[in-house]
Amino acid sequence: MASSRTELIEVQPNVKINAVISEPPGLPIQHELPSVVFLHFWGGSASTWSLVTPLVSTHYPSVALDFRGWGSSTGPADPNAYSIEALARDVEAVIAALNLHKVVLVGMSMGAKVAQLVAARLCSRASKGDQATVLLGVVLVSPAPPTPLVLPPEMRKQQLRAYDDPDSAMFVARNVLTATFRSRDLPNFVVGDMLQGNKWAREAWPAYAMAEDVSEAAAKIAVPVLVLAAEEDIVEPLERVQREVCARIPEAKVAVLAETGHLSPLDAPDVVTEHLLEFLDGL
Repeated sequence: MASSRTELIEVQPNVKINAVISEPPGLPIQHELPSVVFLHFWGGSASTWSLVTPLVSTHYPSVALDFRGWGSSTGPADPNAYSIEALARDVEAVIAALNLHKVVLVGMSMGAKVAQLVAARLCSRASKGDQATVLLGVVLVSPAPPTPLVLPPEMRKQQLRAYDDPDSAMFVARNVLTATFRSRDLPNFVVGDMLQGNKWAREAWPAYAMAEDVSEAAAKIAVPVLVLAAEEDIVEPLERVQREVCARIPEAKVAVLAETGHLSPLDAPDVVTEHLLEFLDGL
């Protein structure tokens, strides 16, 4: 069984990032395995991956992060401090603080947009001879596209209210984000995570972060990329994922997860894990 610990890593005076670190049993101090860095969706935390990481980390070390303002991470009382750019800098700072030499990024939804920017930067540094952190691959799960997405005003207002209270958060989780929880109980952490995010983190994604354009960066990702698209995803539909994500990343290959919604790590953790381990083993 993998061993786990948490670290709260200060990346700025007012930003501390919570990292859940898991390692395979008997892992030697000097090893050649890549660390799998998990990034969550808007409304999640490291717990989003908690049905997947115990399975992955029996084979590979993993680091699941809470973005600033979510989970147990802290963030500034500044409405402009939660951009994709800011989240990407935090991820890079954590990778550096933990001295991760080889990494595979796994990002979901908003976290996949962050992963695309981080991946592009790591690839750019590698092309210039910087080997401090070697990116081996990227997995994008129900990814938000690198292109700007601007919501109609009424839809934007709905998103801003989505996590206002337990009832609205539960409705969104069951009827929008998942495909298999309408007749069974959600894990307790799902609604808790949605409500725990600070107001600036919750407002930033629909207000401006989803409209950020990182497509130029995404086109420069030069490592293998696996895109896991959910068949019943109404947030990031398969057609948009293929058009706006897969077509813009040179090395991207797509796998479609049957009978799953946007939060496939909850709907089908075993299937997601199977795809992840197959990808990791093939690097």
